Amino acid sequence: MSFIKGIGGAFIFSHRPKQLAEWYTTYLGIEFEADDAYESVYRTFLSNNQGTKDCEIVTRFFIIKAQQKFIRKLPDNEPELMYGDQPFMVNFRAERLPKLVDKLHGLGVKIIKEREEDNGHFVWIRDLDGNRVELYEPYPDKKEDAGKNKKSAKSKSNSKKKVKKKKD
Repeated sequence: MSFIKGIGGAFIFSHRPKQLAEWYTTYLGIEFEADDAYESVYRTFLSNNQGTKDCEIVTRFFIIKAQQKFIRKLPDNEPELMYGDQPFMVNFRAERLPKLVDKLHGLGVKIIKEREEDNGHFVWIRDLDGNRVELYEPYPDKKEDAGKNKKSAKSKSNSKKKVKKKKD
């Protein structure tokens, strides 16, 4: 019997959570909500289990003020394999990934690697803090994507502040 029902959230700790959230908003279009001091910003994703209305799945993505500054040494050359050489990696399911890649290129974001697999299209980039991030678009004929057309990832709003895009 499993006691775990899913993932409730992913947490990134940063010495500059507001700026990192602005990066995710500008480059990936993720809108965040924040506490008054911007020490914690988050996005709530809601989706239905396999396209049904019976089971709502809530996952939160947080960027939280770190207790200490982390030193991240970026590699001179990116590894051939994208997995296992860092303590964590966030995977975002995307829509229209080729258009997002074009946008990222236009904004000067380096695409570390791009690969087509049996189950989807994968792209890896680094965020403002140097964390490697995986972007993934499943192929439409896969079971994981069964509920995609039923607004599988929408933001839950509340009375918290919205983090605005940084103007250049």
